[in-house]
Amino acid sequence: KNTGQAFATVADGASELARQGLSAQETVKRLNAALILTRVSGLDAQGSVNALTAAINGFTSAGLTAEQIVNKLVAVDTAFAVSAKDLAEAFSRAGSTAEDAGVSFDELLGLVTAVQQTTARGGAVIGNALKSIFSRLSRGTVIEDLQALGVEIDASQTGVQKLQALSAALAKISDPTQANAIKELAGGVYQINVVSAV
Repeated sequence: KNTGQAFATVADGASELARQGLSAQETVKRLNAALILTRVSGLDAQGSVNALTAAINGFTSAGLTAEQIVNKLVAVDTAFAVSAKDLAEAFSRAGSTAEDAGVSFDELLGLVTAVQQTTARGGAVIGNALKSIFSRLSRGTVIEDLQALGVEIDASQTGVQKLQALSAALAKISDPTQANAIKELAGGVYQINVVSAV
């Protein structure tokens, strides 16, 4: 009644949350948030529960509640050309890798939004691309190769700082071959457009 969902939808979402071993009180809170996300995003109940679970578990250091996560997704959905569904799918694929790279929840929201608006790729594709980029940028050999190409990057930087270092280096380079080499090192052949968009 509170979320405008059918009983069967509520039961599906509750079933998914029950498998996680949450208390009854926490199940009700997350279920309410997940069903609001279902209504706004077009995800089914199971997809919303999974997306919220991935965001909560992927960004444990942020200490966000399910309600706060849904509010952030909906606020971005409303203000920019990206859907809550795409955001949720991207977070379910890149969340924990992004947190490992020192990227905050809000920073990842911004990155996904920027890439979506520039490339019009889906959330799942963007999430997988960002996961690959953050993983590549944490490798010592990739960092060394980027340094050799003039990128001021090091292992102590967060994921966003590394992306900013790439951007600063690319802004100074006039040779398209060198620019493409930097982008390919950062994202691999298949993620060059995402690196450019970020």
